Amino acid sequence: MTFLKWTMSFIQIVILLLGLCISLSVEAAGRLRPPADFTCDPNHMTSWTGVLVFYWRDESQLGFTIDTDDGTQESLITPYSMDKLLINGEHFTYGDWSKVESEIGLLKPMTRARIWLCDNDGNATLIDWQVSTFL
Repeated sequence: MTFLKWTMSFIQIVILLLGLCISLSVEAAGRLRPPADFTCDPNHMTSWTGVLVFYWRDESQLGFTIDTDDGTQESLITPYSMDKLLINGEHFTYGDWSKVESEIGLLKPMTRARIWLCDNDGNATLIDWQVSTFL
């Protein structure tokens, strides 16, 4: 095995282990705490965390299907605005689209997100893109 192939395999293993550690730590902590600016009664909120397997967006709305870490598959079409998007818990900027999309409307493979929903209005109140800072 060449050094380059070994290095790529090692990086992939590290990324998979890091994802597993993150998943286990979130599970161990119990119920997730919503972001501070999430305005929804706790009795009416839910969140989905996982890998997006289908995705599209235009100027005002986006749609996706997510394979959740809990073993379900959820789909949603929702209006969005930049103030309702986060990236790794931080405010999302226009330049961050290149971290989740390979081109406009085309999601990079294995992109993860946490979607905070409010069941009293049916909209994805907040989307937090979970991107690796190691890549």
